[in-house]
Amino acid sequence: MLCACSSSPSLSVVAVDGPLCDLSRQLAPADLRVTCLLDPEDDPHQLQLKPDQQRHLSQASLTLTNGFGLTPALEKHPQAIRVAEQAFPHHSGDPHLWHDPRQAAAMAAVVSRELQRLSPSHARAIQQREQAMASSLLALDAWNQRQFATLPPGTALATSHNGFRSLSKAYGLTAIALIDDHSSSEHLHPQDLRQTLHQLEGHTVKRLFSEQQPASRALQRLSQLSRIPLAEEPLMADAATSDLMASLSNNTCLIVESLGGQCDRPGQRELMARWHAIPVAKS
Repeated sequence: MLCACSSSPSLSVVAVDGPLCDLSRQLAPADLRVTCLLDPEDDPHQLQLKPDQQRHLSQASLTLTNGFGLTPALEKHPQAIRVAEQAFPHHSGDPHLWHDPRQAAAMAAVVSRELQRLSPSHARAIQQREQAMASSLLALDAWNQRQFATLPPGTALATSHNGFRSLSKAYGLTAIALIDDHSSSEHLHPQDLRQTLHQLEGHTVKRLFSEQQPASRALQRLSQLSRIPLAEEPLMADAATSDLMASLSNNTCLIVESLGGQCDRPGQRELMARWHAIPVAKS
């Protein structure tokens, strides 16, 4: 279900994927209508545009997408602003840059700049909200550092797909993409399965993390053969989120607690309260 986030504006913004729904909705002034193109359960990698989505895109004054191939259906959209590509023009590889909160803050700055261009009369208010957002994300980074410090350095983070390389690099984890490293699909052929099991044997892996519920058959099979249990809940990798702070901090606690560390839940609640306290535009 598409989310329209203000009442009667004259200009429209379409936020396509990743963290852009929440970033755009929080930053946009009241004269801009923000439409979140994807639902949380939608997979941007497999997106096939529906008629209502195509209509919103055709009517948009500004279209914001992550870029770096996260949503192939919109890679050639001529008017789209590729936010992560503009924030990190020399990056290549994993498009999920926002899992490092410092990189999410840089993406918020790009969104802020584009919204100011579209609504210059509200530029100062947009800047103030972006500064508050950046401060909250930097506080999340500092909190993350403390949570991941409760794990041994180089702890293996074994996930289905290449969604957490930015997070792993930021906090000293060893990223293992169990399916993406050995297959171009959700299925593992016998040879791929043997290679993946051999890869797991080379690390101390306490849990396997899925990005969907239930976990894919391939991941369930890997868990069965390796005798490494699945984490109780899935991580949020590339689903569009309406609450970036909640999804990022929940991922941190799920990883840390599943791997034997400790997560500061009161600190997490403070971060979420701070995020939700960022003033929204008034109509």
